[in-house]
Amino acid sequence: MIKMFLISLMVILISCNKMDETIDDDQNLKLNQSIIIDGITRNYHIYVPDKNADKPLVILLHGNGGNFDDVLGVSNVKSPQKVWLNLAEQNDFIIVVPNGSLGSENKRGWNDCRNDALGNPETNDVFFIDQLLEKVKSEFNYNQKKVYISGVSNGGQMAIRLALEIPEKITAFAATIASMSENSHCANSTIPVSALFMNGTQDPILPYNGGQMAGNRGLVKSTDESVLFWINRNKITEAPIEQTFNDINISDNSYAFKYSYQNGSNNTEVELYKVINGGHAEPSETERYGNLFLAIVGNQNGDFEMANEIWNFFRNKSK
Repeated sequence: MIKMFLISLMVILISCNKMDETIDDDQNLKLNQSIIIDGITRNYHIYVPDKNADKPLVILLHGNGGNFDDVLGVSNVKSPQKVWLNLAEQNDFIIVVPNGSLGSENKRGWNDCRNDALGNPETNDVFFIDQLLEKVKSEFNYNQKKVYISGVSNGGQMAIRLALEIPEKITAFAATIASMSENSHCANSTIPVSALFMNGTQDPILPYNGGQMAGNRGLVKSTDESVLFWINRNKITEAPIEQTFNDINISDNSYAFKYSYQNGSNNTEVELYKVINGGHAEPSETERYGNLFLAIVGNQNGDFEMANEIWNFFRNKSK
C-alpha cells in the first residue's frame, strides 16, 4: 500500500512540477496528430525540419503516468526529454512523440514486455508504432536506415520491446531508468540492434540489481543482465571503453560512468551509463526536478544531459 501511494504521489508531483517557460510557437512542431489503430484513434506530436526528406527519425516514449505533452514540455512540467527539440533543430532530424493509452489504473502508458506489470494497457503498441512509422514515411520520407527509439521508464521498457519485435525497423534504442523484463511475453529475433541503458544504482522504483519493481510493476532483470543480453545479441567480444564523467554538479549526490562496447555485428554498439546513487530520474544539467519529487524518486544526476548523450550514440548509427 505504501509503495502504491508513493507511485500515485509521484505522478501528481510530476504534473505539478511546473516549468518557468512554455514551449515556443514553432511551425515545424505539429501537435495532436492522429492515426486509427485497431479502430482506436491514437495521437502523436511530430517535429519536422523544413527540408524533411531522407532525415533521421527519433521516437520519444513517455513513462507510465505521463503523456506526450509532458515529453515536450507542452504541459509545463520539467522534462529532460524536451531538450530533444533543440537537438532536432540543430541537427536536422524528425521527432515523433506518440501518446500511450490508459491502463487499468487509469494511467497512460505502454504495453511493454512485462506480463506481470499490473496496470499496463492491453493495446497493441508494437503495431501502433509500426503503423505510425509507415504513416510518417509516406508523408515525410525519412531515412529508414536511421530510425531511433528513446524511452524513459515504461517508455524505455517499450523501446526494448520494439527492438525485440520489429528490429528490422529499428537502428538503435535507448532505455533510461528501464531494464529488461524477467517474465517477458515478447517475441525475439537475432537481428542486431544498437542498445543504450542509463540507470541509477539507488533507483527506488526500478531496482538496479533486478527484482520486483515498486507498485507491483513486475520483475525485471538487473541492469548488468540487460546490457549483457544486447552484448551477446550483437556478438560483441571486446572489453568496454570506460569513461568517468566530471562531477560538475556536486549537489546532486551522484556521479556517473559510461561503458562503451563496440564493434558488434553490423557495426552495432552497446553503452551503459551507470549513475552511482542515481534514482528514478533522467540525468539533466538544465531540466532539474524539484525536491519534493526527488524525495520520492531519488537523486537526479546533473553531470550530463541525457538527450545529448543519447543523440551522440544514435547519430552515426545506420542499418
